[in-house]
Amino acid sequence: MESHTQHALFAAVCLLFAVSVSAQSSPQLLLQGRFGGDVDEDTGLGSLPVVFSWPASSVYATFNSTSINATLSALPPTNTSSQYARFAFYLDQTEAAVETITPNDTTIRWGMTGLRSGLHNLTITKLSEASYGEATLESLTVGRGGRFLTPELPTAFESGRRILFLGDSYTVGFGNVGGNTSCNLTMCQLKQTNGNCYPELDSENAAVSWGPITAANLQADYQVIAWSGAGLDTYAGFLPNGSRAYMTGMPDELPETIVPEVATLFGRQVAADNTSMVPADNTTWVPQIVVLAGGTNDFHSAIPPSQEQWTSDNLNFMSQLTEDFGNQMQIILQVFPQELQNQGVLTPNQTSTYLQYMTSLYTAAQLEGMNNLHLLQLSGANLPTANWCVHHPSAAADANIAAQLTAYINRLLPNYATSMYPRAVQV
Repeated sequence: MESHTQHALFAAVCLLFAVSVSAQSSPQLLLQGRFGGDVDEDTGLGSLPVVFSWPASSVYATFNSTSINATLSALPPTNTSSQYARFAFYLDQTEAAVETITPNDTTIRWGMTGLRSGLHNLTITKLSEASYGEATLESLTVGRGGRFLTPELPTAFESGRRILFLGDSYTVGFGNVGGNTSCNLTMCQLKQTNGNCYPELDSENAAVSWGPITAANLQADYQVIAWSGAGLDTYAGFLPNGSRAYMTGMPDELPETIVPEVATLFGRQVAADNTSMVPADNTTWVPQIVVLAGGTNDFHSAIPPSQEQWTSDNLNFMSQLTEDFGNQMQIILQVFPQELQNQGVLTPNQTSTYLQYMTSLYTAAQLEGMNNLHLLQLSGANLPTANWCVHHPSAAADANIAAQLTAYINRLLPNYATSMYPRAVQV
């Protein structure tokens, strides 16, 4: 269970919302994040069943009853995803439970009874990332005589402000609530054959990572499209001897791929399903800001990727983002500081190469006339570095990063936090 401080951080990203008086026997859901299933991304409304895949995604439901029950079932394991998933249940903005799916217990059946009469708001948030596992919200039911009501749009939805966060383990909150340097390294993913262990699920809380906190600061809707190990131009796969290695130059869709590239993940509706693609209709979920925070995992190898090829591939991806979302969309290339990278994810030499490539990418983009690209070099001067889990930022460090990013966006787009945008945009 997270500390009171972490609860407070999550409360900052919870979106309070009112309800209309339209009663229903089956729930109409308000969805924040990217989901599989019957979803209208213009309105954020959807109906059961929906697939919980991406980290920090939330389902909101409003009901009038003295009891509520929910059932979530794990998706089958894939070559890229196991069957672990962790969810927080909030009733009337107060944490009611944290439940976990495992390969030995693939269904969550959660419920509460004896509630006061009247309206209640239920929020279910996925705290873990897709590489651990995914799940389907199968059912929501209320007691006899109870009714679901149609949620009204909260401020972040009404404003039309939207931010897309693209990245890797730093973006999903990997280990951010681990609390110490060992963070209970006892759970090995079954799909791994080389003995690598990941932290326990309770060491990761995507809802208090820097992306959702930034979105809450700006009262913006958001999606977190990120995967631990993902590179901007590199993916991880199995070598013939069963060991894991980072590779370039081969398609991400090959069966042996276990960690896709960020650009590949961007196109997926359900994270671990390479056949589940985001609809080509770009009038759906269109952000005004894309924060591109990957790149670290491109530099694990002793020999870095070709800078010319790496730069070219990333310029092409940023051009794709602009084509998909329009010229008014702003891309922030977020570069993590040396103080963070030197905690152990990269060696000092690898960190120097990472910093050089990222700044050179920005220069190349400017020379090509990409005026919607901006470089944010995060400062490590006041970054909290105590109690990091597996060399990854803590929740306190995530809050520091969010404060820097929020300040940068407010300086870059002074009126953004008070502007209203149309829900559907033709690009």
